[in-house]
Amino acid sequence: MIKKIIAGLSLLGMSLSAQSAIIIDESNITGADMAGLEVTAFFEGGSTETAIWSAFPDVILGTGDPIADAEGFSGGVYGTGWSLTQQGFSSGNANSAGDVLGAWTLSNESASSGIFAFVVSGMDSLIAFDIDSDNIDTPYSGVGVGFASATAVDDIIYADQVNSEYDDLFFTLAVLFDTAPLVAGEELKFVADTETLKVPEPATTAMILTGLLFGAARLRARK
Repeated sequence: MIKKIIAGLSLLGMSLSAQSAIIIDESNITGADMAGLEVTAFFEGGSTETAIWSAFPDVILGTGDPIADAEGFSGGVYGTGWSLTQQGFSSGNANSAGDVLGAWTLSNESASSGIFAFVVSGMDSLIAFDIDSDNIDTPYSGVGVGFASATAVDDIIYADQVNSEYDDLFFTLAVLFDTAPLVAGEELKFVADTETLKVPEPATTAMILTGLLFGAARLRARK
């Protein structure tokens, strides 16, 4: 009987590890928190370029409004004649003047070719896009904001679902506007909510499992 208990506790430990493999670290972040994101731009003519996201130096605005002050925290990538940046809380907002806060900005400064798509991947950096604006699906994730822009695009694709049990978090966002590429001098501004995730340290799961097995051993000793 005790062997079955120990085996069951071992399976429980592995189950705990599997269920908590990825958990929410922070649900309201800025571009300064997204270091490691991989961004790939696709150009007319078939060329592509990939850049890795970096945090920019913080700017302390000191307005007294935490949402407005968050605009001083930003990050992004700069490629060859193009860039993608984000500043402020990625969940987005608007001030009294109607300015969009928390916006991403894709810019094409190249006169040679238009951008017809871009892909942002957070798989390696554990950054996920939260697309559900109605519910908190993944525990502690908060309400999300799906892609929103005043500029029309051809397609929005979310891929690499974080957890198959929930339909709100995805590691990859792809935006396509190939019928009207982003040409030199143009910008695309949009809002897309992101969250940081984390993987618990192996020691945490090991401690849980060790405690369970120790309890089972004491039970056996009493018997």
